Amino acid sequence: MKKLFFLTRHYLICLTLLLPISAQALQISFWNGNKTPSRQLYEKQVLQAALSAAGVKTSIDIDERKLSISEEASVFSKQLFDVFATVQGNPKLNAENKILIAKPIMQGLLGQRLLIIRKTDLARFSAIKQNDEMKKMRSGIPTGWADVALFKANQYHTIELGDFETIFQYLVNNDFDYLALGANEIEQVYQQANLEKLDLTIAQTLMLRYNFPVVYYVNPNNPELAKHLNTGLELIIKNGTLKVMFDQHFGHLYSRLHLSDRTSFELKNPLIKSKIN
Repeated sequence: MKKLFFLTRHYLICLTLLLPISAQALQISFWNGNKTPSRQLYEKQVLQAALSAAGVKTSIDIDERKLSISEEASVFSKQLFDVFATVQGNPKLNAENKILIAKPIMQGLLGQRLLIIRKTDLARFSAIKQNDEMKKMRSGIPTGWADVALFKANQYHTIELGDFETIFQYLVNNDFDYLALGANEIEQVYQQANLEKLDLTIAQTLMLRYNFPVVYYVNPNNPELAKHLNTGLELIIKNGTLKVMFDQHFGHLYSRLHLSDRTSFELKNPLIKSKIN
């Protein structure tokens, strides 16, 4: 009986080793920090949907820790994550080897930027009708954000200071005039940071718009994952799944925030040459 048990166990082990790689779960470490909960949920679900569409069985370890600028700049080489989502051309990654999955997932919504301002400046911002007027207002941007180079390239008055936790107090203190945030996240930020108590509000009539596609980057040591993710995203884009997911998460914002009715100023993104996605 013992001999039979040993042979059976040995057979099962050998059978497992002989299974095709595609039948085994692909282990993935996904960094999903330094962003709002709404983006975290959406980007996680899109990643899962894309890999599922590619026919890949996965085991995804999700890490939502906040990383410093230097840690994010080494997200693959030192932090050793396999994949994460960020804006295409993020300058923090300039020195990092990476694989770009050039299939934007946010329908351009992150690049439709609404403005957090002081309530006392509502009339001042509502009176703005020309781009030259907008350029004179002081834009406050947390240190290290990809927007800094973009605003400066468009000759906008740009002040880089603090971080996301301290930036609103700088606005209250009149160190700058506005903070531009994506339409997909501005309401959540406003509520979570309790900006009503700071006498801050969202400008009612204005929007800045620029090409700011959200994409996945993959660790260059994991080309298999990059191939599967690229294939899966292509599939869910073509069959409409990605659009359905986007509409479920963010579709209501277009009417609620009156995006089509706002005075809009378009900025050029010096790192992105293609049309707005």
